Formats: sequence, structure tokens, C-alpha cells
Amino acid sequence: ALDAKEVLIGRPVLWGLAVDGMQGVRNVLDILKKEFRVAMMLCGCQTVDDIRKNNILVMNNNTNTRSKL
Repeated sequence: ALDAKEVLIGRPVLWGLAVDGMQGVRNVLDILKKEFRVAMMLCGCQTVDDIRKNNILVMNNNTNTRSKL
């Protein structure tokens, strides 16, 4: 997975669960999937296999970042 260490989608999923139960989780995951597809298109990638390291920007390489929740 191109050296991915974490994904950080837990908070939106929990918000969806709190707002609308399982349907809220589905809605959040659908939104994330659509946004991912748009990002892939903007990078010229049609499939996940087309994604290369030069398509990825690491904003914070500190894996010890703690949530402020």
C-alpha cells in the first residue's frame, strides 16, 4: 500500500454512527469513496493500481500524532 502507516478515517465514521447509526456509517464511507475517486481522476489514475508514489504528498510524517478529541 505504498508504505501507508495509517488512514485516519475513524472520526468521520464515528460521527456517522452517532448521527444515523449504520446508515450514517454507510453515508460517510460513500462520501470518502467518492472523494477518493475524484482525487484519483485529478491525478490521472483510473484504478488504485495506477497510483504511484509521485501521486502522493505526505503532509505529516510523524506517526506519533495524537488526536485532540
